Amino acid sequence: MNTMDARDFIQIAKNICEKTGSRLTETRQHMLEVLFTVETPKSAYELTDDYNRLVNSPIMAMSVYRILNFLASIRLVHHLHSINKYIICKHPIGRSEDQVPLFLICTSCQQIEEVAIAADLIYALSDHAESRGFISAGSQIELNSLCKKCQSNIHQHSPGDFNGQNPTNK
Repeated sequence: MNTMDARDFIQIAKNICEKTGSRLTETRQHMLEVLFTVETPKSAYELTDDYNRLVNSPIMAMSVYRILNFLASIRLVHHLHSINKYIICKHPIGRSEDQVPLFLICTSCQQIEEVAIAADLIYALSDHAESRGFISAGSQIELNSLCKKCQSNIHQHSPGDFNGQNPTNK
């Protein structure tokens, strides 16, 4: 994350916790610091290993899950369900009510791009799901994609190999 430094992010996190009536404990703060340094999404177990390398007091994976769930509940961290990994929120001070996150996930290198899309799109998708007898369980969209770098690599390989599909077919 390069739009702000870690100290600014931690201060924003403290302010969010204060507004929600919760506390940014030292352990939660350390986890944010770990997440702040990573470039690609990480699983809870990978974050446990990273945390234990950086912090003198070791932590168990179950505690990491609890911390990540808390941080996700106040929107400081995103859980990418399709790959079961976590990333820090690039917009910790919030989005406008008419925007929701879209995560473009490169299936090759796991690069993530978080972009804002109109909430109306989510409402339309939810309405479509309801018309089929489904109820939407969240407002986060994850789109498996190929980043520009991996797109150029795929042209050097078989044109039909995009997780078993041709990326040019619609």
